[in-house]
Amino acid sequence: MPELRDKEKQVLFELLKDGRKPDKHIAQLLKLTQPTVTRIRQRLERDKVIRGYRAVVDEAAAGFSISVITFFDWRDYSDKGHVEEASNYITKIPEVVYFARGEGLRGKTYVMVSFHKTFADYESFTRKLRERYGKQMAYVEEFISSMDSIHKKDSTQAVIQAMSDVN
Repeated sequence: MPELRDKEKQVLFELLKDGRKPDKHIAQLLKLTQPTVTRIRQRLERDKVIRGYRAVVDEAAAGFSISVITFFDWRDYSDKGHVEEASNYITKIPEVVYFARGEGLRGKTYVMVSFHKTFADYESFTRKLRERYGKQMAYVEEFISSMDSIHKKDSTQAVIQAMSDVN
């Protein structure tokens, strides 16, 4: 698909905020006609830019009180089976909502976002990871935040969901 046009991007961003928002409401917000929004949505779906819709969860209402962004470097990539096993394990942990390999933050090669009900749950989560992969996870840095202090929850979740679809 060629690069998205401005109207397509606008519709896409509205759908990232709320995939259940009716085309009529998106049209009103963007000052477009409802048929135009419907055609754009259908084209985005047909071209697989939109692959599905998800529920937007209020993490605090679901009982989570802590969000953690963890950055780390994987020490040894020579054992590809071990790297793959670790990636598969981490992606299946229910508390982990985003996990990706990349580059940044003084040489970190992985980033992970997780939600936890209590600090004790977070400590248990971290302990299990360190017991299993502590020798491979180097230079671990974390940013811990209470759910009360997140200023743009819905947009953050939309970005996480969009990025996780790409990976």
